[in-house]
Amino acid sequence: MRRAAFLVALMVLAAGCATRMVRRGEVNPDALAAVGRRLPGIRGLAFTAAVPARALGPEALRAMLAADIEQSYHPGDLERLEAVYRRLGMLPPDSSLRAAVARLYEHEGAGFYDPRTKTLMLATAQLGVGGWTMTLLSALARRDLVGELLVAHELTHALQDQHWGLPTEAEPLVAAQSDRLLARHALLEGDAMLAGFAYVMRATPDRAMLDRLLEKIHGVGTELATRYPDVPELVRESVAFQYDEGTTFAAWALANGGWAAVDAAEAAPPTSTEQVLHPARYFAYREEPVEVVVGGTGRLEAAGWTRIMEDTLGEHTIRLLAGQHRPAGEAARIADGWRGDRLRALQHGDDLVLVWMTAWDSPDEAAEFVTAAPTLLAGARVERREMRVLVVLGPADGGVEPERLAADVWGAPGFAHSTR
Repeated sequence: MRRAAFLVALMVLAAGCATRMVRRGEVNPDALAAVGRRLPGIRGLAFTAAVPARALGPEALRAMLAADIEQSYHPGDLERLEAVYRRLGMLPPDSSLRAAVARLYEHEGAGFYDPRTKTLMLATAQLGVGGWTMTLLSALARRDLVGELLVAHELTHALQDQHWGLPTEAEPLVAAQSDRLLARHALLEGDAMLAGFAYVMRATPDRAMLDRLLEKIHGVGTELATRYPDVPELVRESVAFQYDEGTTFAAWALANGGWAAVDAAEAAPPTSTEQVLHPARYFAYREEPVEVVVGGTGRLEAAGWTRIMEDTLGEHTIRLLAGQHRPAGEAARIADGWRGDRLRALQHGDDLVLVWMTAWDSPDEAAEFVTAAPTLLAGARVERREMRVLVVLGPADGGVEPERLAADVWGAPGFAHSTR
């Protein structure tokens, strides 16, 4: 009983500390300004404009997240995306991407930088997520360590926005580049993670500290799976990728060239999740994805099928797809060798047809994917030509001739220009 009373008293002490980022439901301007003054010297970037801040209670946070999700997709695109990923077997039939994303960020997000309004949002209910150990250290150090880490992280996003710009426009689903966008977000989060820890430590982490930090961050996917088993893996792992692999990628730059190397990556960000997963393919030698063109669906479209999606899935998503059926190491091996892809989805009523062309580094790696694909995508027609693999996934009840459609895709004019 006495120990419990001590912890409660300590939490109250820390909550009333003058350095607390949020006090009595409002942003503490002095604590926020202190981070704003020190962060540029640590991160090596100067603010070009002031960053206003707001404290959000639970209701305001939910409303903000709902609005952000709406602004991130064109009307109807989120539901179309759900339909495609269900057809790929990567979403349960009754799952909702909107609800899953909102739940994850509502419970895990304590702070957000909004590049649309250029405003820092601090969630009042989540700022105590550091646990009693962090509360104890904060009280003894007379610093709000959780708040400092959070605000430094989010203000780094403001610095990134002011110097290089952050994505704000929703991509149309029929001309999407999700893999490239995920790679960009991974660098943004990795950079901010390192800057936040550097701020709390008051120094740029050396190689030994980076190794210890990365060891801890590598557990984020497992932690999210434990805490949110009902959130689809597709959503959890896309978030974990940004913080885990993104921090590893940014740490490669920081360890070898300091913040100047991180800045150089921000100015010319990775163009694929392959580069993030394998940093040497960005930093040691630049392995750019090849452009893959999908054609040959004119016959279907003339019969009333409508394009609802055209996107690049990338190595990370192929890993997730393979990981549903194979051990993690084998799934990574199947996805390794990816060099590009393009998936086109067409809809007619409730029916979907998926036409997915992938490019690989070698015929052997293409053949490995061909061998795995029937297990990963039951009922699909899979064909290979050298380093290209075509997957055609028709409606579950038939109605489309996969063999004829595959011949049309291989024979499309655009294919000749995109073969490697």
